[in-house]
Amino acid sequence: MDYSKLNDMCEWEREKAIFLIKIAQDLGMDTSGYGELAVNSNSGYTYLWLENYNFSLYMPINCKLKKSDVVALWTSSDNGAEEDFNLKDETSLKNIEDWTTAQEKNIKQED
Repeated sequence: MDYSKLNDMCEWEREKAIFLIKIAQDLGMDTSGYGELAVNSNSGYTYLWLENYNFSLYMPINCKLKKSDVVALWTSSDNGAEEDFNLKDETSLKNIEDWTTAQEKNIKQED
């Protein structure tokens, strides 16, 4: 995991980044592999991307440190379509992964 961008974040972005790691670990995600914890320069969203998962986690600029502010984002590798899923009540990594699999199937059916 590349934590080097933490140094470039403001205090609020760092707090969100640390919160995202906590949420990922609570879900049972392995945060020791290759990935990135950073701020999207276009949206300003703080995100956690891990190579071993087909989704990333993010938090918008204006939010509180609550699970209801964490969003899973899936992006189609075929056409770049994006779908997001609020983790408000979600506690299962399997449910999130099943959701991303369903998104992939929907995109393939539309093609």
